[in-house]
Amino acid sequence: MQRPNILWIYCDELRTDALGCYGNSQTEIETPAIDSLAADGVVFENCYVNSPVCVPSRTSALTGLAPERTGVYGNEAVSPRFPMPARSTFPEVLAVGGYSTASFGKEHIPRALQPWQHHDPAGGSMRDVLRAVDDRARMDLLSSPTGGVIGGTFPSHLRYPPSAVVDNLLSWVAGARRPFLARASLLQPHTPVVPPAAFAGAYADRPWPRQPGTGDGLSTFEQRFGTLSWSDGMTPENFARAHACYYGMVSWIDGEVRRLLEGLQELGADRELVIVLTSDHGRYLGEIGAFGKHTFAPIVHRVPLIVCRPGSRQAERRSDLVQGLDLARTMLGFGGVDAPDGFEGRDVFAGSVPDRIFSTIGFGERESFAYPNLRIGRWEGGRGWPRRACVRTRRYRLDRTVRIDGAVARPSEWDVFLADTSGDPAEVTNLADDPAHRAVRDELLAAVDERSRDSVEHPARLVYGQDLWFRRIRARLSQRTSVDEEAM
Repeated sequence: MQRPNILWIYCDELRTDALGCYGNSQTEIETPAIDSLAADGVVFENCYVNSPVCVPSRTSALTGLAPERTGVYGNEAVSPRFPMPARSTFPEVLAVGGYSTASFGKEHIPRALQPWQHHDPAGGSMRDVLRAVDDRARMDLLSSPTGGVIGGTFPSHLRYPPSAVVDNLLSWVAGARRPFLARASLLQPHTPVVPPAAFAGAYADRPWPRQPGTGDGLSTFEQRFGTLSWSDGMTPENFARAHACYYGMVSWIDGEVRRLLEGLQELGADRELVIVLTSDHGRYLGEIGAFGKHTFAPIVHRVPLIVCRPGSRQAERRSDLVQGLDLARTMLGFGGVDAPDGFEGRDVFAGSVPDRIFSTIGFGERESFAYPNLRIGRWEGGRGWPRRACVRTRRYRLDRTVRIDGAVARPSEWDVFLADTSGDPAEVTNLADDPAHRAVRDELLAAVDERSRDSVEHPARLVYGQDLWFRRIRARLSQRTSVDEEAM
């Protein structure tokens, strides 16, 4: 039987409630192209990433390994001095098995990883958006009084640089040897959200929240992250506009998905084609005052996963637990290629369903910050930002601090959070001290202990520095200076 081509559509900071096929509690979301994939494929309701931040999540998806096995716990791992050894990735295994592999757009992984035979980053960085506009004021940037840049509008008369991702992918497919694995890795709808003008107002008239929510009752970790927010002092109009920009940006993404599908059809590459759409994590839209990720709240931790397979064009919704690193074995399964023994996870169409999955965020060193790129966010008493680990079952979520200031956290530092998702789907009620949930709490704490016991710890000091694209945006707002390069 002919082996299928594989199209992987990979977004950044895409929430499940941004897609019509997953539903939104506040308004109807229109994503017709993506919804058509859902109508012809499998929609996974409970897919969670292995780390709620870009670099470790993307590393897990490519390597089939959890952060505890790679030592990649945060975005600091993109530093050229980060001491991660080379690891095998599933695109490399597919290439050995006869696939042509290429990625277009954002990468954002440790330098030790070299997954692709061909990689074109054009259109995958905020740099591309900024450089297209000589006068940044014309972007009508949306920023908070505390200096955080949240969104804006890209001028209508200019070509939108992120469109290069789909353009270049289709150009490559036209000449690619079959079978192929092609990834459209879209930076969008990552913060700052700057949609083209035609999309910026698409949801402007919807009943969006006009002020931040509170984190009362959550863990100290999640509440403290909320206090680092850039939403302080935002006007109700700007708070609502931030939502409109985000969902308008997703409308642009949906249009790019439609362009991809139509382009592949014109090339005759839509036959025997597997399509996978997912994200590296979700994000907050002010629910605890935050516009970021970094926690295990479901709007951050849970991501869309839609899979269309040849010969199986019918809608199916699955509620079993899926984790980001399952992508590696699943992709190899599509290609009929055996996974290396070291890969964790399962092929979601062949492997047995786990009773629990894990996720981890943060290095937990003395030098750690919640936002290491900006050197913002210290723990209580000026300590380093902690490492946090999470375990999920079909019913419960438990997370706690496992490392702080370079040492294993003591019980007094755990800051345990336990949610019963069956009655609390938003996961805002902490049952950690509820006597009726003591047995569940202890069982899941033991699971976290076991998972964390043999974690990889890199001995070299991590290199912390500002992400230069953040510096550039902030500088442009103040009109004081400029920066030529930035790291995404």
